[in-house]
Amino acid sequence: MANAAINSDVVGGTATVTVMGHAVVRAEPDEAVLWISLTALQDAPGPALSDVSARSDGLIALLNEFGVDQADRSTTGITVHEEFDHTDSGRRSLGHRAISRVSVRLTDPELIGRLVAQATEDFAARIDGPRWLISPTNPVRLEAARQAAVDSQRKAQAYAEGVGAKLGRLIRLVEPDDHVAIRAAGGLKPMAAEPMPIEPGEHGVTAAVHATFALDPG
Repeated sequence: MANAAINSDVVGGTATVTVMGHAVVRAEPDEAVLWISLTALQDAPGPALSDVSARSDGLIALLNEFGVDQADRSTTGITVHEEFDHTDSGRRSLGHRAISRVSVRLTDPELIGRLVAQATEDFAARIDGPRWLISPTNPVRLEAARQAAVDSQRKAQAYAEGVGAKLGRLIRLVEPDDHVAIRAAGGLKPMAAEPMPIEPGEHGVTAAVHATFALDPG
């Protein structure tokens, strides 16, 4: 049970009890984010970047073929740097590495599996994700809030009974600033072109609320 604070001077000398209500409601996610990275190591920066650029064009064509809207994909980073190997005789250049990273938002688990398999097979892509998300407009978030409020009242009632008082009216109800929803994340590595089975499962949406109630003498 959460900590509670019992005060005697919050509201004109009226005793109060303040509690934290919690709730976790599980639901299937609405979408997932997948990060696709293309990388190449060449003797010079130009050829490395050209290699990645050519495969990026192919990846874009693949995303178009799979029906991924442009609004649901974004280039999140392009880097070119020299790599070195540290040996007993000193530092030795291995060449220049170019990396391009794209994030893709998807809602169909079967499509995620097909994209993972095809991108790794055709473009030697590295895959990170999927990270499952529950939309802010999903009704499950309101249900979690309702259950958190109920939980706060139930706890306050228990504290009131414990000190021989009656639970009075609600004085204040505040959602904490640091309240966040639970998200589940996973990682996938390059694999063969056989479609990867993807199961979204259910993930928890949390809600929390501070509630202050008046205490009436028993």
